[in-house]
Amino acid sequence: SLKQKWKDFIYWFIVDQGYENLRIERCEIVQTIYYPTNRRHDIDNSVPKFILDGLVNGQMIVDDDSGHITKLTMSCKIDPDKPRTELLIIITE
Repeated sequence: SLKQKWKDFIYWFIVDQGYENLRIERCEIVQTIYYPTNRRHDIDNSVPKFILDGLVNGQMIVDDDSGHITKLTMSCKIDPDKPRTELLIIITE
């Protein structure tokens, strides 16, 4: 259920922003999560599996396998005023 909600949200966002059907063949992705507090967070709880599935579903990227996403970097920061998740997609080909 949670997986489907994330996929649906990411798909909606891609369409809303006009990024559907880009079909990016190769890229690197940097995911930065901004938490509202500095309490302890496990970075592995923030793995972007559902986000990547949504990017594929919206055909922004061709696939989320290692042949298409060649590098995935994750980091955590604190922003009490604007907690969020940011993705930077670097097209490499």
